[in-house]
Amino acid sequence: MSAELVESNGDVRRHALMADLAEQSAKLAIDKMGVSEELAIQFGNDLADFFADHWNGQSIYINSDAKYQLSKRDLEIFARFGRGNAHELAKEFNISYVRVYQIYKRCLQVARKRNQPALFDDNFHPDKLPG
Repeated sequence: MSAELVESNGDVRRHALMADLAEQSAKLAIDKMGVSEELAIQFGNDLADFFADHWNGQSIYINSDAKYQLSKRDLEIFARFGRGNAHELAKEFNISYVRVYQIYKRCLQVARKRNQPALFDDNFHPDKLPG
């Protein structure tokens, strides 16, 4: 009986992710930096290898809205958000109703931070009050 390597669903998905990372980063290098196809392919493969080695053993969930900074879409949702229209916005932007509220809440926090001064400075410690 021969010992065959049985790939799990996780293995298949990981290989697909690494192959796509290599391919997409090569395309990006060609489009954005104008490098040769040969160099771009080498870069893509090196990046995928680095990523696999660097994050080896980690379980990562990549949110569908992975951008950290507020996007144009998020700002539009924030501007148009009103009482009772979350379902309409969700349908229009192809996201969940819950995600609309998350985006609104995040935008509201950023807006408040920009427009309101902090009540206490960063060095405030209530346990160190005199007295």
